[in-house]
Amino acid sequence: MLSRYSRVWATALLGAAFAALPAAAQTAPPLELRGPDDGLASPDDGPPPDAGAPPARSKTPVGRLPALKPYAGAQRLGLRGGPDPLVATPGPTIAAAPSQPPRRPRREENPFEPVGLYAGNLRLTPYIEQSVGYSSNPLGSARSAKASAFSQTEVGVAMQSNWSRNELTGSARLGYNDYFKASGASAPYGNGVVDYRLDASRDLSFDTEGRYAVATQTNSQLGLGGAASQNLTLVSTYGATLGATQKFGDLSLGLHGTVDRVQYSGGSLATDDYADYGLKLRAGYRLSEALQPFAEIDGDSRRYDKTLDASGYDRASQGVLGKAGLRVSFSQMLTGEASMGYGVRDYRDARLSEVGAPLIDASLIWSATPLTTVTLRTATTLQDAVVAGASGDINRAYTINLDHALTQRIRLGLSGGLTTDRYVGISERDHSYNLGLTGEYHLSREVVLKASYTHQQFISSLPGSSYKSDTALIGVRLQR
Repeated sequence: MLSRYSRVWATALLGAAFAALPAAAQTAPPLELRGPDDGLASPDDGPPPDAGAPPARSKTPVGRLPALKPYAGAQRLGLRGGPDPLVATPGPTIAAAPSQPPRRPRREENPFEPVGLYAGNLRLTPYIEQSVGYSSNPLGSARSAKASAFSQTEVGVAMQSNWSRNELTGSARLGYNDYFKASGASAPYGNGVVDYRLDASRDLSFDTEGRYAVATQTNSQLGLGGAASQNLTLVSTYGATLGATQKFGDLSLGLHGTVDRVQYSGGSLATDDYADYGLKLRAGYRLSEALQPFAEIDGDSRRYDKTLDASGYDRASQGVLGKAGLRVSFSQMLTGEASMGYGVRDYRDARLSEVGAPLIDASLIWSATPLTTVTLRTATTLQDAVVAGASGDINRAYTINLDHALTQRIRLGLSGGLTTDRYVGISERDHSYNLGLTGEYHLSREVVLKASYTHQQFISSLPGSSYKSDTALIGVRLQR
C-alpha cells in the first residue's frame, strides 16, 4: 500500500515541476546528433566565440519531426535510411558473393569439316581429288596379270537445304582412272543421288529421287570366265523414283513408282541393255520414336532393247517381292533399318528357269563411341544374268566399315566385304572378298592428304576365272 501512494506522489511532483518551466524550454528544438567534425567544441578548447549570444531558434516547425538522415551503420546493415541492401557494397568484413565464371566457348565436334558454299539456304560442299596409284591386276586376268601405275582424278559435291518446309539433299561424285600400261582398264566411275521432299500438308508429302552409278566389271565378275580380255565392261545405271506418303496418326502409307535403265558398253553385251519399271507400296507404324515396324511389297517389269540377246534368249521378265522389317533410331547410337522377305522372278522365255530366293537387307550405323563408327550393310538382289543358259543371278553383298578418329586431324578406316553370286540354271558359283584400309590427314579445312590400300580376291567354280588384285593410292583433296 505504501509503494502505491509513493508512485502517485512522485508523478504529481514531476507534473508540477514541468508546468513551472518557461514556455521557451517546453518548445526547444530536439537535440541533433552531430559527428566529431560538426562544430561541437571539446571541453579543452574553451568557450566558443558566440557563447554570450542567445541560442538561435530552430527552423524546424513546431510539432514536426526533422528530416530523416542516414546514420552510422545503416549502409552496412541495410536498415531504414540506408541504400538498398541488394545493391549495397559489402563492408570490409563481409565476404563478397562469388562472381559467375566466364563461359568457355563451345568446342566444335569436327573443326576440320568443310565450310561449304551457300546459294540462299542451300549448302554446297564441293571437292576435287588428284591421286596416283598402282594396281597389280587392273584387268582382272586369271593368268598373266599385267600390273600398271595409274592416275585418278575425281570431283564431287554434296548439298543440304536449310528450309523451314520441304527438303533437298544429295551427293554426287565422278572420276576417271587412267592406267599407263593397261589402257583397256581406263574408264570413268562414280555414283550419286538427289532427293527432294515437298510437304503439301502436315500429313501428306510428295518425294522424288534421281540416281546414277557408273562402274567397271571384269569378265569374271560378269560370269563370262577369265578369258583374256583387253577391255573392262562399263556398266551404267540411271533411275528415278516419284511418289507420296500419307500419315494417319502413327500409321503411314507410301506409294512410289520407279524407273531404271541399265546399259553395257566396252564389251559384247550391247544386246543386254534394258529398262525396269516398278511400283512399290509400303506401310509403317510408329510404335515410338525409336521403333517403327514396316511391311513392303514391290512389283516390276523388265523390257530389253533387243527381243533376243547374243545367245538367242528372250530375257524379258516380271518380278514381285515382299518383306517386313524394323526401322530403329536409338538416339545417335544405332540408326537404320533391317528387313527379311522373299522374291520371285519369272521370264518370258520358257527355257529360262524361274528365280526365287529369300531376301535379307539391312543398313545399320552404330556409333560405338564419339570417335568410332561402325556401318553394317547387307543386300540381296535378283539380277538378270548375261551368261548363256542362266536365267538369273542371286547376288548377296555383305560389307562392314569401321571409321575411327585417331585425332582431330587423323582419321582411319577399315572395311571388309563379301559378295556371292549364285547363277540359276547353271552350276557356276562365285565369291569375291575385299579388304580395304584408308587414312586421312587434315592439314586444314580445305586440304586433306589421303592414302588407301585395297586387296581383292575373286574365287569362281568356273575354271580359269579366279584372280587376285592389289591396289594402292595416295593423293590430295581440295574441298570447300
